[in-house]
Amino acid sequence: MKVFVDFADVKFYDSSTMFSLISEEILSKYNELYVIKSISKSYGVPGLRLGILASHNEHLISQIKKMVSIWNVNSFAEFYMQISGKYAKEYNFSLEQVRKSRNQLIQGLNSIPWVRVIPSQANYVMCEMLNGIKSSSIAYLLLEKNILVKDLSHKIHNGQQYIRIAVRCEEDNEKLIRAMNSIVIR
Repeated sequence: MKVFVDFADVKFYDSSTMFSLISEEILSKYNELYVIKSISKSYGVPGLRLGILASHNEHLISQIKKMVSIWNVNSFAEFYMQISGKYAKEYNFSLEQVRKSRNQLIQGLNSIPWVRVIPSQANYVMCEMLNGIKSSSIAYLLLEKNILVKDLSHKIHNGQQYIRIAVRCEEDNEKLIRAMNSIVIR
């Protein structure tokens, strides 16, 4: 399971400090732990294509540094990293909102009998379609209601049908749940 720690329901933080696996204490305790953090995903800035790899394994880090160009970070990403700290309070507040909205979305999805919600610690929820329902059909029917979900069945080759739903605000989540409940399954 992918866990985006920023969005996780972890209890290891207080209002001023977010929990992170990227800490000297954790990395030194687990020499074979490799933490990859997508700045693009965590902060919602996909155009930056920026991330972090952290490990206590100094040999691995030195090998990777040899393979990566010194110019591998563009000026937009560098500027973003310089200003991102100014917005930490707002960012932490928005993460709390995502967690609350995700829990509300999952609760609503669990009320739909032909959906199996797969536990999530991210800013999206993956659902398996049950009773022979095609995920492409659900995606199409929701698109007709101006709701976009991602059909994942072509990515997961186990014969099951899956969709991915982005966590949105409470109003949008409720609109999605109403729309899914209105779909007549035969």
